[in-house]
Amino acid sequence: MPTPARVAQLPTDVTAIAETCLELRAGALEVAVSARRLLEALSAVDTTLGTAAPGTEPLTPAAALLAGHPATTSTGPHGMAIETAYYVLALGIPAHPGERHPAVDGDLVARRRLRCIQAELGSRCADKALWVLGPDGGTVLIPESATAATELDAIVTGLAAVAQVALTATVIPAPTPGIPGAAEQAHELLDIVHRLQCEPGLYRFDDLAMEYQLTRPGPGREYLGALLDPLDEYPELLETLRRHLGNDLNRRRTARGLGVHANTIDYRLKRIGQLTGFDPAQSAGLWYLRSALVARTYRAAGEHAPQ
Repeated sequence: MPTPARVAQLPTDVTAIAETCLELRAGALEVAVSARRLLEALSAVDTTLGTAAPGTEPLTPAAALLAGHPATTSTGPHGMAIETAYYVLALGIPAHPGERHPAVDGDLVARRRLRCIQAELGSRCADKALWVLGPDGGTVLIPESATAATELDAIVTGLAAVAQVALTATVIPAPTPGIPGAAEQAHELLDIVHRLQCEPGLYRFDDLAMEYQLTRPGPGREYLGALLDPLDEYPELLETLRRHLGNDLNRRRTARGLGVHANTIDYRLKRIGQLTGFDPAQSAGLWYLRSALVARTYRAAGEHAPQ
C-alpha cells in the first residue's frame, strides 16, 4: 500500500508525466511536419528534374537522351518506346506575380504550376512527351510522331494558359542522337530572345538565324557591337531601342511599357539615328541597329570571345 508521502507525490508525478507526453507529442508532430516537407521536396525533385540521386538509380529517359545516352533508353515511362526524332524545346517559365506575395508560399505555388504544365504536356502529346523541368523552365522533348510542327505554337499557348503566365520557348527538331546538340542550340536561342526582350511565344531557328549568327565571335560582331557606343551616355535611348525592337516596332506598345508618350518614342528614335548614323525608320538602318544590339549584348558580357 502506498505511504502518505508516496500518495502526496503522485499528483506531481502525474503532472510531470503529462507534461512530458505533451512535449513528446509536440516533438512527434514537428518530426511529422518535417518529414512531410521533405517528402514534398523529394517529390518535386523527382517530378521536375526527372533524375534520381547520383549513384541510386539510372537516368530517366529525358535526362539520358539529353546526356547523349540513347542506348540506355530503350523504353520510356510505362514502357513507352523512345522515338526516332523529337522537337527539342527550350522553355522559359517566369514567376507568377502572386508568388511574391508575403502571405503565399511561393515555392509551393511554383511546384503546383509546374505540375499543371506537365499534366498539360501529357494531355496534348498523348503522354509521349519527355522533360527535364524546374520552376524556371528547362527542356521538353516532344516526339515528331505525336504532333505536327504547326501545332507547337498551340501547345506553348496551352501551357501558358494553365501556368497563368506568358511563356517563351524555342524549338529545334532533331533525330534522337542529335538531341544534346539541339538542346544546347535551343537554349542559346532562348537566351537571345530573353536578351532582346522579345514578346513571349514560340520561336524557331528561322526567326532568329541572323541573331544567332551574330553571337558567334569574329571581327564582324566586334564591329557591329561598337555601333551603339555613342548611346553609352544615354541609357534611356538604348533601352528604348531594345524595347522597340522587342515589341516588333510597335511604338505605342513601347510607349506603354516605358510609361511615356508615343511622341517621346518618336523623338528618341530620331535621336538614336542622329547619334549612331543609322536611321531606325529606314530598313537598312534598322537592320544595322538590330544587329548591333545583338552583338553588343554578347560583347558586353564578354561571351564567346575570340581565341
